[in-house]
Amino acid sequence: MLPFFISDYRTFQFTLVICYAITLLGLNILTGYNGQISLGHGAFFAIGAYVAAIMMDRWDLPYWSTIPAAGAVCLVAGFLFGLPALRLEGLYLALATFALAVATPQILKYKGIEHWTGGVQGIVIIKPSAPFGLPISPDKWLYLLALAVAVVMFLLGMGILRGRVGRALIAIRDHPTAAAAMGINTALYKSLTFGVSALFTGVGGALSAIATSSWQASRATL
Repeated sequence: MLPFFISDYRTFQFTLVICYAITLLGLNILTGYNGQISLGHGAFFAIGAYVAAIMMDRWDLPYWSTIPAAGAVCLVAGFLFGLPALRLEGLYLALATFALAVATPQILKYKGIEHWTGGVQGIVIIKPSAPFGLPISPDKWLYLLALAVAVVMFLLGMGILRGRVGRALIAIRDHPTAAAAMGINTALYKSLTFGVSALFTGVGGALSAIATSSWQASRATL
């Protein structure tokens, strides 16, 4: 009920808080439960945002379909990045992930893919209106959407961490040698954890991109 008692701008700010909460949940799975350091999750946040923006602007797809797509793309990207990162630990892994964060903005501005990413100008997308003719502003609707997605993601995270997978991640974090001796495939779990963490981050990035869409364009469509 919060957005119905505050201004649209404050609602927009709280929506971003929810997006960051989803992202931090993904980072907590990687660092808190699996013990891998990452300074580059901003890259996956950007990838998720650009996937959503490209699908909405270039392919004219509905905004809600971009959220799972962004998560899937980041899942693959995180898994692939996690494979070479298996050989790195501690400070070296932190530096590798930091390099990813530094390189991503330059890659997104590269002229070879400027047609997709918009280059230095970025992509301007239209903020979606509430469906079914609901008498609420776009910002209030996006807050409710982000809240619903956050609940789903937190339940998904809870299901992962409270089961067998979660126990395996904790075992790898606390004592990787003992975990491997117990038959846990540490390489696979570490790579998958990186991918799942990136999935959560990509979903947060996609929601952030949708929430920060053009005000003028959205109001013109109401």
